[in-house]
Amino acid sequence: MNYVVTAHEMKEYDRDTSERIGIPSVVLMERAALGTVEAILRNRSLPERVLVVAGPGNNGGDGLAVGRLLALKGVDVTFCLAGDDGKMTAETRIQLAILENLGFSTERKFEVKEYDMVIDALFGIGLSRQITGEYLELVGKINYCRQKGAYVCAVDIASGICGDTGEILGDAVKADLTVTFAFAKRGQLLYPGKEYTGKLVVSDIGITENSFWKGTPGAFYYEPKELKELLPRRKPDGNKGTFGKVLLIAGSFDMSGACILCGKGVLKAGAGMVKIVTPACNREIVQRSFPEGMLYTFEDKPDPERIRECMEWADVLVAGPGMGRDENAFLLMKYVLEDGSRPAVIDADGLNLIASHQELQELARGRGKERLIMTPHPGELVRLGNTDMEEYKRNRGKLVSELAQRFDCILAAKDAVTMAVQSGRREIYINTSGNNGIATAGSGDVLAGIIGGLLAQKMKSFEAVCLGIYLHGLAGDEAALRKGTMGTIASDIVEALPEITRNCQRRK
Repeated sequence: MNYVVTAHEMKEYDRDTSERIGIPSVVLMERAALGTVEAILRNRSLPERVLVVAGPGNNGGDGLAVGRLLALKGVDVTFCLAGDDGKMTAETRIQLAILENLGFSTERKFEVKEYDMVIDALFGIGLSRQITGEYLELVGKINYCRQKGAYVCAVDIASGICGDTGEILGDAVKADLTVTFAFAKRGQLLYPGKEYTGKLVVSDIGITENSFWKGTPGAFYYEPKELKELLPRRKPDGNKGTFGKVLLIAGSFDMSGACILCGKGVLKAGAGMVKIVTPACNREIVQRSFPEGMLYTFEDKPDPERIRECMEWADVLVAGPGMGRDENAFLLMKYVLEDGSRPAVIDADGLNLIASHQELQELARGRGKERLIMTPHPGELVRLGNTDMEEYKRNRGKLVSELAQRFDCILAAKDAVTMAVQSGRREIYINTSGNNGIATAGSGDVLAGIIGGLLAQKMKSFEAVCLGIYLHGLAGDEAALRKGTMGTIASDIVEALPEITRNCQRRK
């Protein structure tokens, strides 16, 4: 697990490291500069001509130190200092004095020339207002240099990104590489800030978990190296019952694909068995396309006793993909929500039914945070929250948290960056895997199946949701390598899943 911090959290940890633990701020600055130079050299060859654009804050001091280290390696470095000297921090004054003592000069005017690289050190993570005036002009000039071929490295955060939300505050530097310090910042993982961040490298500068004594960061993400420990254990003597049984209620007339995609997601995530409840019109195509799935089909109306028997058989319920919104779909959702003894993953039409029926909303709220998982895309989330898309875009994080609290559930809020939130839990999960090839019909059905399959293997609910989101994105990345993002379809995602888990499966 890797922590993601807000600007306030990072400032607290930085301050604690200097004041309580005793590592001077200027030492942290020097380590930040060393880490930045190391990251640059890992990602490209030593540049010949570099421009450092530094502000008066500590971010500017980091940038001046980066430029000095490059200059001492023989690079031709131009130092451009922006802003009011009266606002210059003590640490940045020290870096400026070091440059002067070494015979380097600084300029006050940004002259657009031919540079191999531009170091962006205008603003740090504390920026909270729109960029205007001189700074707006400087951001534009940095981006112009990039258009002309310069490689742009942002120090800690690309100037103009809100460190907490990813909002672009007027304009922002478009970085090729961002070297951030100690922990990733939320605004670097959320759009649109993620797009301006480029490749993100987290550099250890000496700020550690020892500074969490006032509280741990409120968000986290996963990396591929953690996957082996995250996946559920497989018993060598296990059988299909050991690995769990999932009841999938999905599909309707002309919507058979959702059953197949979701059911395959269940099994390819490691569950032992899946039984599909679907109208009889889907029987033949499901049997032909997905022979591993068991079936209960109905002609006119589902038999309540058969449905209850199926639910008693299952360890986990998954409901909603392609099921429609007619009377039968309403009844099936009611049966699912009335059963509070096992986890239920609700997706797609199941969410729309809840959004449009007060009775289902009340049943949903009564299931409890460990036994209700909702997986809305933005449109479904807006309907559940009785709001609009403009409000969603302005306050996504707030709306997601409020909705999880309202339904007392775990919410996997799907978007370009998917987040997982649980009622009563402070930490949120921010996903870093995936690509725009995942934005394809049926992709959400696959995700619901993956989460259901992990739950069936006795994973804790929140951990299963976070891992399911991450695996889904990794499978999408693998599919995109094979087919390209434009050519990826949901079937490619589910077929790529075994490749992701194959080499790192744990055994008990």
